Amino acid sequence: MQKRFLGFNMDGAAINDKRQHNLDLLKAVATISMIICHPVIQFGMHHEGYENDLAYFFGDVIFGDYLGVAHAFMFAMGVDVVFSKRNRPADIVRRGGWLFILAYILNFFRYGIYILADGIIEGEFMEETVYSLVVQDILQFAGLALIATGIFKALGLKEIHILGIGVGLSIIGSLTAFMVQGSQVMNYLLGFFITTTEDESCFTFFSWYIFVAVGILFGRLLQKCDDLDRLYKNIIKVSLPIMVLYLAASAVWGAMFLTKDRWYYAVGPLEAVGLLSIDFTMLAGFHFLLKRVDESKVAPLITMSRNLTKIYIIHWCIIGFIDSVFCYLMEIVFPYPVIYAFAVALIFISYWLAKLWKRGNKKCVQA
Repeated sequence: MQKRFLGFNMDGAAINDKRQHNLDLLKAVATISMIICHPVIQFGMHHEGYENDLAYFFGDVIFGDYLGVAHAFMFAMGVDVVFSKRNRPADIVRRGGWLFILAYILNFFRYGIYILADGIIEGEFMEETVYSLVVQDILQFAGLALIATGIFKALGLKEIHILGIGVGLSIIGSLTAFMVQGSQVMNYLLGFFITTTEDESCFTFFSWYIFVAVGILFGRLLQKCDDLDRLYKNIIKVSLPIMVLYLAASAVWGAMFLTKDRWYYAVGPLEAVGLLSIDFTMLAGFHFLLKRVDESKVAPLITMSRNLTKIYIIHWCIIGFIDSVFCYLMEIVFPYPVIYAFAVALIFISYWLAKLWKRGNKKCVQA
């Protein structure tokens, strides 16, 4: 007797085992949003009263919170875990450990190297020195999430069980946000899991694993679906109304109105549903778009998706250099039109450098 879940055949070989290009487009849109968001945040905060600037709000909230970005990346990572050929528990844990280490390497080359150099030259280190080297970001969370997923897989947990854990953790993370605080070191270490303070915790495991868990279950269902058109038609019937309602409510009550203290990184389960409705709506829309548009026309976006980690590292290193040298050292305050123009240029620069990086890796392997 075949085991079925919500109409999907969960037994036997995967029906869909090829790369999902609509997921690539979702990641590409999230990447573009991310590259626009980060310069606005980093350079815009040098403006006096930047919190009230509409240009800052647009880059920080619209591009940074709602239009894909982190929640889309983590959802997509969950799907990728299922579709990856190297999805044994040990492989997943190994990949997670590397991402966790890579996060601190990036910290050094993003801002740490400049703050350390300033301290050596001036003979006195700023308070921000340690913070620049250990600051938490999405790579640390991604590493922890993959390590946890590998452990869950090793324990024999099914996708539906992992989703249950993700929902449970999200509830706990939402309820405990900003409740447990102590020394700076404790806030930092505990901040990997729950939100302690805005400075010491970012992309906490309890709050954000729900996106990965949803992606894992969806990836499994996607593999077992024999009618993708029907699947995405049903998805958009649910996700689109939720997205419209969620965005309308956000316009009325403010961004992240369902999250404690409106702190994006402490996202709760209700806010997660709203953000995921955006991801699913775009994913379904891209599925039907690809039925009308030849994939060759969106090949650069697919390439962008495949080089996501490289692009992430490259764009942050460039931002860190310009922010440290021009904004902090030379005290230049860039006007918002210049910031947005730079952000657009950074999309192409990061894309091109990532392709060169990948090409160089291939030559090294062949040699």
